[in-house]
Amino acid sequence: MCLRAGAGSLITRDAVVQVMRLAEAHPRREVCGLVVRRGTGEEVEAIEIPNAVAAAQAGVAFEMDAGEQLKVVRQLDEEGGVVLALFHSHVDAPAEPSPRDVTDVFSGGDPLWPGAEHLIVAVRRGRSVEVRRYRAVGGALRPIVEGEAN
Repeated sequence: MCLRAGAGSLITRDAVVQVMRLAEAHPRREVCGLVVRRGTGEEVEAIEIPNAVAAAQAGVAFEMDAGEQLKVVRQLDEEGGVVLALFHSHVDAPAEPSPRDVTDVFSGGDPLWPGAEHLIVAVRRGRSVEVRRYRAVGGALRPIVEGEAN
């Protein structure tokens, strides 16, 4: 099923650069989306999903458009692809999870996207300055340290 990622980080440097470029394209609002691997191939890509929060809140919050998200997930299911990560940007704020970010990752204490990483991009003055990776564990988003085992 496409909602579960495989063991070990499969997110490529190119995909992280794509995420950073998407964040920089809209520096005054939070950008969000999915990092996916299509079918059984090795190609990994970042797909922007429209931020569905009201325009007045888009600089400080995000909610992936449910219809667009569902389209991507269905296509991945058909192709045998997987969601490797969810991403979003923070405008003039650190690449650290906000309380809302943490709350939105879980339902009843369980991660909504088991096995998927969470990438947060800090955008300052229109430039992506940092990307941090997190894993949903025990009701929290815990930083992923390079080289650590899953």
